[in-house]
Amino acid sequence: MATIKQVVGTRTSLTTTALNSLASATYVSCGTITHNTNQPLDVLLEVSATPGTVSGNKQLLVFAKISLDGTNFSTGPESGTTTTDEPDLYFIGALPLNTNSTQQLKVFPIVQAIGGKTPYATKIIVKNDSGAALASSGHSVYFSEISATVA
Repeated sequence: MATIKQVVGTRTSLTTTALNSLASATYVSCGTITHNTNQPLDVLLEVSATPGTVSGNKQLLVFAKISLDGTNFSTGPESGTTTTDEPDLYFIGALPLNTNSTQQLKVFPIVQAIGGKTPYATKIIVKNDSGAALASSGHSVYFSEISATVA
C-alpha cells in the first residue's frame, strides 16, 4: 500500500529589508509568492521581527492579497497608514511583540487563511501594530511550500 507524505520544501527568502524601521501603524508589502509553478498544497510563512520600545497592541499583523493571474491582486493597503480597505485583506495571523528589542519569530500556514485553495500568486502584507517603529534590522520573511509524495 502506498504512503502519502507531506514534504516541506526549501526555506526561501521573501524579504529581509521591507520591515526595517517600519513605523507604527504602517503597512508594507514584503513580496509576492507565485504558486503556479509548483502548485503546492500549502505554504508556510515564517515572519521574524525585532520591535523597538513597544506599547499599545504589541504585535505585527500579517495579511495576504491574492491573484488569479499574478498581476491583478485583491484590494487592500500595501503601504501607508490608511486602514479603510484593511477588511479586504486576508488575515493570516499576528506575531506578538511583547518584549522590547527582542527578535520574535512565528510560522503561519497561509492557504487556510485565504480560503483553502492555492491561488496563482499571493502578496504578503505586514502592518506594524506594535506602538513603536521596528528596529533598523533583524527582520525576515521566508516561505516554504508544502507538497505531497507517494512512497
